[in-house]
Amino acid sequence: MPSGLLQCAHCDGAPLFIAGRLQAMIVCEECGVSTPPINVDGSGKEAAFTQLSSIWNSRVEHRPADASTIALTARRALTTSDIPYFLNLIASTTTDWETNGPTFAAMAAALSQPGYEFKHVDPPETVMSQAARYQKLLKRAKIIYVDGAPMVRFEPVPALCAEIAEEALADEEWPLLDLHEFIGKAIDGVPDHWQP
Repeated sequence: MPSGLLQCAHCDGAPLFIAGRLQAMIVCEECGVSTPPINVDGSGKEAAFTQLSSIWNSRVEHRPADASTIALTARRALTTSDIPYFLNLIASTTTDWETNGPTFAAMAAALSQPGYEFKHVDPPETVMSQAARYQKLLKRAKIIYVDGAPMVRFEPVPALCAEIAEEALADEEWPLLDLHEFIGKAIDGVPDHWQP
């Protein structure tokens, strides 16, 4: 859904629309100022957003942009998600166009560059299985103190199931699992409800 929300009137922070099953509100990501929560009824989240945005945007004047706000924004790594904020910054600038113009030009040039593209993104199944493995490891973690300093120690993970998986590949040209695969299979063999 398009934003159309002004920056926070209090601190000029970015607004965030939060909608649950029962209530919705708009809150500033920087200072936490928010609209009162409203009920999300049968009309849906879009109607709640429309009502909340009229509350959030109801101010007489835009907060004027000062040189430090412009300089702070110019130093950030800008992406296309910053375009609404950038346009609001230009709209709220009322003075010093000679000083701010070159900064705005540099920011516009940065925003027009293509965004960063991930070289490799694991499929959701891989991410979910790795998260499950991580949760299993967390259940085996203990905090111990070595020379008064807290340390996290993991109970040993039996690797017999990983070794058996490797033995099943004995007829393959390259029978050994790589380290990540071996450790992953060992963690997979840990019961979900392990108790120390």
